[in-house]
Amino acid sequence: MSQSERPPQADGCEPSSHESRPERPLTASVEKLRRELDHWLDVAWSQGERALDAFGLKSSPTWTPAVDLIETPDEVRVVVDVPGVDSHKVEITLAGNMLTLKGERLPILNRDQQQIHLRQRHSGTFVRSIPLPAPVDAEKVSAETENGVLTIRLTKSERAKPRQIPIETRRPSV
Repeated sequence: MSQSERPPQADGCEPSSHESRPERPLTASVEKLRRELDHWLDVAWSQGERALDAFGLKSSPTWTPAVDLIETPDEVRVVVDVPGVDSHKVEITLAGNMLTLKGERLPILNRDQQQIHLRQRHSGTFVRSIPLPAPVDAEKVSAETENGVLTIRLTKSERAKPRQIPIETRRPSV
């Protein structure tokens, strides 16, 4: 079939002249590299953390604790899951309406005669900045922990608290 007799391709373009040529060396090398990368990704996916350790790709563990942010008419309450974190090593700062938490959960150490087969609990340092939904009084903030849950109570500033506005009724003048 001659070039003029070939039907046009679905995209409307004519077939290029290199389609009938065998693969070029560069294309073959790229394809080989792609197959090799696919293989290593399959290994990493199937073996998880062990494969990352073997490749030296495991990064330093970081994590972000889960937070609930609750607003009432009088306060903002921040509830943070920090099990295994020493409360004395948690830093809480308030700058304007931004509450920032910093801390660290230490990892389980590998000891003699001990092999860790599964590690799902995150460890390492964390930093969590939480924008507050209302202005708060920086002098009226408290924090406490119970069973690995940190609760921070921030009293709203007076101007942020809802207030009742009285409606004045005027009588029509006669």
